[in-house]
Amino acid sequence: SEVAKKEAETATRIIGAKKLYCGNFKTLEVEFVDPLNIEILKLVQSLNINLAYTHWTGDIHHDHQAVARASLHSCRHVPRLLMYRSNWYHSTQDFRGNFYVDITNYWKLKEKAIRAHDSEMRRIGDKWVDFFRNEAENAGQRIGVEKAEVFETVKWLEI
Repeated sequence: SEVAKKEAETATRIIGAKKLYCGNFKTLEVEFVDPLNIEILKLVQSLNINLAYTHWTGDIHHDHQAVARASLHSCRHVPRLLMYRSNWYHSTQDFRGNFYVDITNYWKLKEKAIRAHDSEMRRIGDKWVDFFRNEAENAGQRIGVEKAEVFETVKWLEI
C-alpha cells in the first residue's frame, strides 16, 4: 500500500540507505513467480550486488516467503546471502541464526526505523519494538555484547 511505502521510505532515510527499491506487486499477493525473480535479478545485476539480505524462508507471512524464495533463486550468484527473521510468528521451521553482528551502538537507530512504520505501531503498539529489543538482547547475550543482530547464513564467500 502507499502507506507502507511511505513508512518504508522514512525508515530508509533513517538508516541512511541510498534508495528504496519497490516492485510493482500487491501486498498479500506476492507470489514466487518469474516476474518477481526477474525483478530481483535485474536489481542484482544492475547494482552489482555482492551482499544480499532477505527474509527467512521459514517466515509464515506469505509475501515474506515469496520474497525469500525469489531471493534465493535470483541471488544464486551473489557471494554473500543472509536471511533475517522479520516477525515473531511461530513456524514449523527453526530459524538457525549463526551469523552475529554487534548492534549495541545502532539499537536506537534501529528502533527509530521500526517506529517509522506508524500504521504498524498504531495496530500493535510497542509489541514489535519489544520483540526486536528482546531478540537483540538475547542474541547479544549469546556473543557477549549488549545487543546483536543474528542472521541465518545461506552463503558467505570471501571476495
